[in-house]
Amino acid sequence: MNKAGTHRIETDRLILRRFTIDDAEDMYNNWASDDEVTRFLTWPTHTNIDVSKHILNDWISRYSDGGYFNWAMEYKETGKVIGIISVVKLNEDTEAADIGYCMSRALWGRGLMPEALKAVITYLFDVAGLNRIAACHDVNNPKSGRVMDKAGMKQEGILRAAGKNNLGICDEVWHSFIRSDRSDTSELDIQLQDYEWPYEYSDHNRMIARAICFDDNGYFYFVRAERDDDFGKATLIETAGGGVEHGEDLQTAIKRELKEQLGADVEVICRIGTVSDCYNLIHRHNINNYFLCKVVSFGERHLTADEIDSFHLSTLKLNYEEAAAEYEKRRCTKIGRLIANRELPVLMRAKEIIAHKATAPSGIL
Repeated sequence: MNKAGTHRIETDRLILRRFTIDDAEDMYNNWASDDEVTRFLTWPTHTNIDVSKHILNDWISRYSDGGYFNWAMEYKETGKVIGIISVVKLNEDTEAADIGYCMSRALWGRGLMPEALKAVITYLFDVAGLNRIAACHDVNNPKSGRVMDKAGMKQEGILRAAGKNNLGICDEVWHSFIRSDRSDTSELDIQLQDYEWPYEYSDHNRMIARAICFDDNGYFYFVRAERDDDFGKATLIETAGGGVEHGEDLQTAIKRELKEQLGADVEVICRIGTVSDCYNLIHRHNINNYFLCKVVSFGERHLTADEIDSFHLSTLKLNYEEAAAEYEKRRCTKIGRLIANRELPVLMRAKEIIAHKATAPSGIL
């Protein structure tokens, strides 16, 4: 999995984001103090706003953990925080998560909770790389089950007397969504934030073309960079790619970049999608356009003086497991975490595309 943590997600009517201490009043007034909201939940109704503040401080302190996923549900129409949706249990060995949620009773029945749940499921598959998403509800709370149904989850069964909530011991109805259930083959569209450096302002966008580059033997090709600059001292793994030059289309740009950085002539198989991220330290917003490219041949590289002298670029040839492990290893630095959060989801999707095309009736790539 990719320990990307809690990033902003936007839907038609909601902004899902990290909680702040300023959300205490909304939290207390809109759901945490309501006995009807907490009736089937496992935590008690908040008796005063200080309880809400104490819990928020605990949640906020956990956001530095990339395995912590907890979103405030901000309603665009009012700007108020109306609920919460979070991973309540994470199993890294099986790449599985159990989700919990609740929201303001005043907004029940408007389809907001299924909207949030769908968005979080997509995020946990595409960004965090999980394989199974599950949730359960008290058998006497079928409305929660309808939220799961509307989000595309499948009912698995009932565990008798398996749970305990504010009403006592209860039968749990479990629903799940696993990666193989997905029929969506659309491109990735991921928006990430920089939580490593504080945001001040963004004064420019950079259009970038990048590639997951692979060969017939199951190897992927990356660049290894050694840097010691404003971002700190770090050794990094990164996909080949760079800025799109004036007048270039994206495919021309990626072929040029792969020739320069890897010395590779390639066939562009497909577009994987876009990952938008930020480098707050240099006030830049990156628009990374990713392609899946198959190596046709290798020749001489044509690196810039900066790539040779400042970054010491070299080529890495790795299988999928080695590449994923290398990205995880490089999380020890701030810039390494930013790059891993951006690139691991794309590498995971590339692996899926290659496997699908290899087993398709038309044959291998």
